[in-house]
Parts: sequence; C-alpha cells; structure tokens
Amino acid sequence: MRAEVAELRVTNEKLTRRVVVLEAEAAKNSGNSSMPPSRDPVAERARQAEERAERKKRAAGGTARAKGKQRGSRGHTLSMTDEPDEVVEHVPVACGQCAASLADAEVTKTVRRQVIEIPQPVAVTTEHQAQTRRCAGCGTCTTAAFPPGVRAPVSYGPRVHALVVYLLARQHLPVERTAEAMADLFGVRLSTGTVDAMYQRAGDRLRGFIAALAVWLATLPVLHADETTDRIGTTTCWMHVLSTRAFTLIHASVTRGRAAIDEVGVLPNYRGVIVHDRLAMYFALKRAKHGVCGAHLLRDLAAVAEVRAQADWSTALGELFVEINSACHRARDLGHATLAPTHQRAFAARYDDLVTAGLAANPTPASGRKRNRLEAGSHNLAVAFRDRRCDILRFMRNLEVGFTNNQAERDLRPVKIHRKISSCFKSPAGAERFARVRSYLSTTRKHDVGALDALTRLFEGNPWMPPVPST
Repeated sequence: MRAEVAELRVTNEKLTRRVVVLEAEAAKNSGNSSMPPSRDPVAERARQAEERAERKKRAAGGTARAKGKQRGSRGHTLSMTDEPDEVVEHVPVACGQCAASLADAEVTKTVRRQVIEIPQPVAVTTEHQAQTRRCAGCGTCTTAAFPPGVRAPVSYGPRVHALVVYLLARQHLPVERTAEAMADLFGVRLSTGTVDAMYQRAGDRLRGFIAALAVWLATLPVLHADETTDRIGTTTCWMHVLSTRAFTLIHASVTRGRAAIDEVGVLPNYRGVIVHDRLAMYFALKRAKHGVCGAHLLRDLAAVAEVRAQADWSTALGELFVEINSACHRARDLGHATLAPTHQRAFAARYDDLVTAGLAANPTPASGRKRNRLEAGSHNLAVAFRDRRCDILRFMRNLEVGFTNNQAERDLRPVKIHRKISSCFKSPAGAERFARVRSYLSTTRKHDVGALDALTRLFEGNPWMPPVPST
C-alpha cells in the first residue's frame, strides 16, 4: 500500500502539472500570446471590450465614455465655397398667384445650395509631333527632340502609371481587379501584363530612394525594428522593417537572421537605440543600444499570470510598467527629456523587488527533473527581466524611446493585408518591389505627401527624397 501510495503521488504530481499546462493553453488569447484577435472566442472578445471600457472610464475620472461624438469635441460638416466652379441659376417663369410673366421682374432673394460632384473621368490622348526642318543656309536637316517621357509610338503617361501602382500598392487590389478598375473608372483598358510591368517599373525607379533612406536612418537616434512572414510561392520569406514617425524602410529577405540585417546595411554599424521585441538577433548588434517592446512584455506577463503560483509578481510587474509609462507621458507633456532621478530610483527599486520575487517563484525543480514548457516560460521571463534590466527600463531613462514597438508593427501591417489578399508573391522580385513601393508610400505619407502625387513624381523622374544628412 505504501508503494502504491507513493506511485499515486508521483502520478498525481505529473497530472497536476499537466492540468496547469493545459489550462494555460486554453487561456491563451490575443491579449497574452501571439494569437491574432480573429481567433478569440466571443466570450473573450466581450471580456476584453469590458476591460477597455473600464480603462477608459478610469482615464476619464470614473465617468464612462458615451458612444459617438463627445461633448465639446469639434464637429465637421460640409461648408459652402465662395468660388464655385459652375453656377446654375434657376429662374421662376410665372407668378405663383396670377400666372403673370416674371421675365423682367425684380430679384428680391437668392437661396444658394451647392452640390459637390466628380466629373466623368476621361483619358486624354496627346499627340507629340517632332518636326524636321532644313536649314536654308547650309541645307542640314534637324529634327526636334521628343520630351523625356515620350519614348514609344504609343505609351501611357506618368499619372496612368501612378494610378495603377496606387491601386496595387496602396489599396491592395489584385492585378486583374486593378485592370478592371482602370477600365471602369477611366476607360483605360490595360492587360494584366501591362499592369504588372508598371508595378515593376515603380520598384526599379525606387532604388535611389531606398539607398538614400538607408543612409538617413543610420543617422537617427532611435529606430524601431520588426519582422513578419510572407510567402514566395510555397517558401517562407520575411519582411523586415526599420521605421520612425517620419520614415519607413521595408526589406524583403529569404531569411529572418543576421543576413537580412546585413542586406539592408543600416544596423551593422548603428550606434543609436533599436526598439524591438527581444529577438536574439538584435541583441547580437553590440554597437547599438536596445529598447524592449513593453507591449510584448505585458503580453508575456499576462500569459505567466494565468498560473496561480506566478500571478502575484507578474501582475504587479505589469501594473508597474503601466505606471512608469504614464509617468513618462506626463513628463513628455511637460517638455522633459527624462523622468526625475528620484522617480527613476523609486521605480527601479520596485522593479528589482518584483524581479527577485519572480525568480523566487521559479526555483529549480526537485529531483533533478527538467522544467516543463510552462515552467520554463515563466522562469525564462523572470531571468530576462533580470538580465535585460537596462534595456527593458530604457524607455524610462530616455523619453525619446517609446514604451512599445507599435511604430514598427503599424508600418508592417500592409504586409499582412497583402498576405490575406494575395496569399503569396510569385517571385523574389515581386516581394522586393512590394517592399520598396510600400517604403516609399509610407514615408511620403508621414510627410503629408499624397500617394498619387508621390507616385506621379516618381514616374515623372522626380521622386520625393529624404533630406541629405548633415555632416
């Protein structure tokens, strides 16, 4: 019986650990793992919505935020222009009382109403004729030169090219639907091959822009870095991004590793701060400083907190990060470059205490057994907080460094849209041109340059370029 009881205890311990692992797996959602929000069940979506409403209520001083337009916020409506493009007068013909003619009657009042409409778009064909004339003095015949953009007997102009690339790269239309849209909207009938060739031409013309952008990014004090997957046929490819509020550089590579960083050429000798999500590849860049994405840390802490034995330290540490971030926002609003040293010391001391508690909650397992996946996750996270303390708290000491890496993730979002619509690229060249055009459109948009204007300038041979770094 003693032997049987001992065996049952061992089995019970194993099953208990297994139950904890399965409960943690079942508790995964978009808030505590990399699972996309689309996979959250209805109950979890409702719970997260309630949490967001509660946070907004607390931020508003305890008052729930009403739906729709908020009291005191500025409204927007259509307003009349004093210089309409066309005026149509509506004149009464006969008197409504006695039916007398009003042809020469006095105008006593005019009521104005305006309608905003888009005229029927029509493609305009311009013929260029280069004349050859004979000199009366020497008899030499000289032919006039065509403009730079007029190279073939029949060709499409810069704005047609810009519209095609805009629909492809900005609005994410497939090639066939882009050709259909050009025919329906403008009466310009293009083959799918012509549409694809225009897209490729845009990518080729952006080589100089990408090179100049890489040089400029290497001079900036803080960069956000991230990567995500796409596919080239049946092979996985990676889209890497380096971005700031003003610039976006996306690079397509067949690898996620160091080779992709070397291909871009910005980070190998970079000495500023790289904000990322703790991918080991970035920590291998020893010349740079590092900032760790707080949103990823909060998500990891939420996952660890699903285990009862880890809930105290992980929950408290997550709340501490939110408190530090709020203090950083207040300091920025006051125009400070950093938090007050006393606040930094107080926050750092609380951080150290909670990390110590996290390490204590993850002791080495008895009997020399290895940690299971759940135990290893919580232990590794506590160790990361200990070993990467300086990088994790960098946002507190340098207010130029954001708490999250959302900047890079937002700039990579079009990649996921492409993946959902097209499922894959057909060739590495297709992935490369997509990365170049998206880099151009994202950067120009950040500088308030419209996508159509930016693309038209590109096909006119005068693309928007980043400023030249000062020496």
